[in-house]
Amino acid sequence: MNALEGIKVLDLTHAISGPTCTQMLRQLGAEVIKIEPPEAGDAFRHYTEHAGVPKMSIPFAAVNAGKKSVTLNLKSDEGLGIARRLAAEADIVVENFRPGVLARLGLGYEILRADNPRVILLSLSGFGQTGPMKDWGAYDHIAQAVSGMAIMNANADGPQKVGMPIVDSFSGYLGVIALLAALRKRDATGLGEYCDVAMLDAALKLIATGVSVWSYTGDAPKGTGNRGYRLVATAEFYPTGEGWIALGANHQHQIAAMFRVFGHAAMIDDPRFRDHQARVDNYDALKAWLTDFLAERRAADLERELTGAGVPAAMIRDVGQIAGHPHLAQRGLLQEATLPGSDRPLAVVGPGFAAEREATPPVVPALGADTNRVLAALGYDAQEVARLHASGVV
Repeated sequence: MNALEGIKVLDLTHAISGPTCTQMLRQLGAEVIKIEPPEAGDAFRHYTEHAGVPKMSIPFAAVNAGKKSVTLNLKSDEGLGIARRLAAEADIVVENFRPGVLARLGLGYEILRADNPRVILLSLSGFGQTGPMKDWGAYDHIAQAVSGMAIMNANADGPQKVGMPIVDSFSGYLGVIALLAALRKRDATGLGEYCDVAMLDAALKLIATGVSVWSYTGDAPKGTGNRGYRLVATAEFYPTGEGWIALGANHQHQIAAMFRVFGHAAMIDDPRFRDHQARVDNYDALKAWLTDFLAERRAADLERELTGAGVPAAMIRDVGQIAGHPHLAQRGLLQEATLPGSDRPLAVVGPGFAAEREATPPVVPALGADTNRVLAALGYDAQEVARLHASGVV
């Protein structure tokens, strides 16, 4: 049995943060009904990395596999009525419009709660439902910029964003945590609640240690490039004669083991490098030594030798190199999803943890693929469904 089996989710989300949240709920066993505008659907369906299937981009498929798609015009009275009926039967409603939009549509929390006191509503937005910044627009890189994350990730060229939409994604996962807590509370009280998750808050949660450092010292953490968090040269990225290597020797026993692997055990007792403070004070000298030494080695050999000696290290890979690694195959992290209209399977990342659960290959929904079935389950007959299609309600 899946953890959220029997839980119904009404998904009013688009782009990344909301769909990431609702996909995780689906992977935990919930039934997720995604509402999309007729004809165009979620704008994320039209992104550039396309599957060659109409209205089916790869990024869209990656965060929507396994859901049901229903097209519904929420600006029409009948469409709004259908949405309210679906929400009345749902355990969870998730939306990521700008603050106030859901209420203006006629689907605000007070209305949903009047229809269904047990419903839990999650709103995901850039800056939250309250506060002076709540009406600001936000994308992932905007959240990285305003939160301090881009400065903490700076290099010599200035502030840098993390390459993938990390705040968007983490906001979705933070939403899942909020919803699981709300479900647990509902078990005790019988009542739903309203959850408010902001991308800015999520970004600060990601860099929480930096926030606490600033609070205590008054100094805002600055970028350290590819240096590890302890600021020593033995935990950093280095080019080798073939590929790049990430070293992670932070503690004394790891550093001693690293120098022994390198065949330079005498470095352990060098006064410049023999303890943590000395290594911080002599960062430039140690980095120069490591740069010269590693330039004569191969990253793959270093990875094998160092990890064999218990030293954290890894050859720097691209996504394809790790996605095809036997380790991931053994753990079952990647699932094969079906793309309607394509004979090529699509790898999607599973829930991200190993636990007992039923594994059903997900299907990426074509736009509106489940509209008729969902309407029939609400009690609409074939003639009424045809009329709704003809009138543009669905």
